[in-house]
Amino acid sequence: MPGVNVLIPGLRTSTPAVSVSAVVLDYGNVLYAWEPIASVAGYVSADAWEEFVVDGGFLTWNERLDLGEPFEQVLADCIRAHPDRPDWAEILSLYRQRFAASLTGPVPGMADLLDDLLEEGVALYGLTNFDAATFEAARLLVPQLERFVGIVVSGREHLAKPDAAVFELLLERYRLQASSTLFIDDSAVNIEAAGRLGLRTHRFTGSGRLRAELIALGLLPTPGRR
Repeated sequence: MPGVNVLIPGLRTSTPAVSVSAVVLDYGNVLYAWEPIASVAGYVSADAWEEFVVDGGFLTWNERLDLGEPFEQVLADCIRAHPDRPDWAEILSLYRQRFAASLTGPVPGMADLLDDLLEEGVALYGLTNFDAATFEAARLLVPQLERFVGIVVSGREHLAKPDAAVFELLLERYRLQASSTLFIDDSAVNIEAAGRLGLRTHRFTGSGRLRAELIALGLLPTPGRR
């Protein structure tokens, strides 16, 4: 791929003269939409769900699942932490049982973008915070993942973004150089963590802006020049 000698607005890089040789993508809300409330829609009211998220610690319980802790243990701890709110444990169980419903559809434009990157021979990798037990079904929703060089799933490694250790594992396992690796994620915290380690970064807000930056980096051809 051609080198890049200018800074691209919105792209953080410690060594802009180095060509990007690998692209690492998050899964949730980058490749496929994740809306947790969709898993309980029709079973739990929106107000009850929001109360569980804010006061019942949903994000904390979910982070533990992303780190590979057994669901039974997480559920038991939720019950112990909130003995007066058995409904919260029921909501957590329902979320887990109906997790597939929380994956609400492909992020617009990303399937075509992946196809174009693969056609250009760009080496693609995945780095996702995901419960290992539910990831295998989720990966089938993005068939291009089968053509990725490798995917790091937090639940398998017991490490999750933004911990520097999971980025270091990715770089070491696949022998990637941080300065020539572009990391794409919708989370500002994860982007900042990757940037501190010297990775090139793109905060994902949509496929159109991402495509523009990939063209500017020389990873995709200018339209009409393919």
